[in-house]
Amino acid sequence: RFLFSFLNQDAGLFQIDFDQLDSSTVENCIESCDVRGNLKRLNGKKCTSGEWEKDKVGKSFQLFFAIFPEFGVLIKNLHTEPDISIANAEILVGEKTSTSNFLKIKAKIDSINRLRWTRGLSNNEKQAGVSILGTISEALIEIAMESLIDSEKFFRSQHQDVQSYGDFVLMCLPNNLWLSVKSNYARERLLASGFSSDIIGVGFFTDYKEFTSRSKIRNFLKVGFLAMYVPDIAISEEQLDIGVSTFQQLEDFYRETGFPKNINGKPFLRPMSQLHSDLSSLLQIEDTSKRTIVNF
Repeated sequence: RFLFSFLNQDAGLFQIDFDQLDSSTVENCIESCDVRGNLKRLNGKKCTSGEWEKDKVGKSFQLFFAIFPEFGVLIKNLHTEPDISIANAEILVGEKTSTSNFLKIKAKIDSINRLRWTRGLSNNEKQAGVSILGTISEALIEIAMESLIDSEKFFRSQHQDVQSYGDFVLMCLPNNLWLSVKSNYARERLLASGFSSDIIGVGFFTDYKEFTSRSKIRNFLKVGFLAMYVPDIAISEEQLDIGVSTFQQLEDFYRETGFPKNINGKPFLRPMSQLHSDLSSLLQIEDTSKRTIVNF
C-alpha cells in the first residue's frame, strides 16, 4: 500500500526512486511482517541473521518483488533478482521465453536495465549487477535449450569441481562438448573456460571487436573452442539505434577475408539463433558411442 500510493497510471515505468523512499516508513513496513521468515521462498534459500542484518531492506524488497514482480519495473536504482528481470521482460514483450525469442527477451532486459539506474552504481551494486547479468544469461540459454536438455545426454553443470570447464555439457566423442555461457562481454575470462577440451562459447556479446583479432581467435582455438555463438539481433542501445547485430557487424568485418574456421573446417563465428539446431543435430544421434563432434 505504501508503494502503490506513489504510482501514477499515466507515468510509465520506474516511477518510484528507491533512494528517495522514507527509510523509517520502509522499516516499519518490514517490522510489521515476518519478512525474514518468508525469505526462504526465494530460491528455497534460508536467510541467516547475519545476511538479514547486513541488508534488511534489500532482502525485503527481493521478497516483495517475488510476490509482486510487476514492481520490478516501477522502482528505479535497485537491482532485481534474475528470475524477476526475466519475468518483467516477458510481461513487456508479451511472450514467455522460448527457443525462438530468447534473444528478444535478453534485448528487452538490457533495455529495462538502461532505464533502471539514474545515478552511478556503488562498487557493491556493480558487483551484484555482474553476477545478476551472468545468471540471467545462463537462465535464458537453459530455457532456450529446454527441449534438448534431458539430464543424461545434455545437462547443466552443477558440480563445483567441474563448473570451471563450462555451464552445460553434452555427452559426445572424442570429448564431451562443453558450453560456456557469458553475458555481454567476452574479455579474457572466456578464454579461461578452455582446458584443451572441446567447448563452444555462447554469449549475448555486444562488442563485435572482441572477435576481430586473428591472434585472439587463434587463442580460442588453441584452448579447445569449436565455435562462438553471438547475437544475430540488436542487443545494445547503439545496435538498436543503427539497426545491426553483433553477427551482422562480424559479417561486414570478415566479408573480404571470410569467417575464421575451426579445426573441423566449419565456421567458428555463428549466429546464436543457430545454436539450438546445431546441438539438436548432434543429439539426434541417440547412440553416444556414435555421436562425435568431428564435423561440428
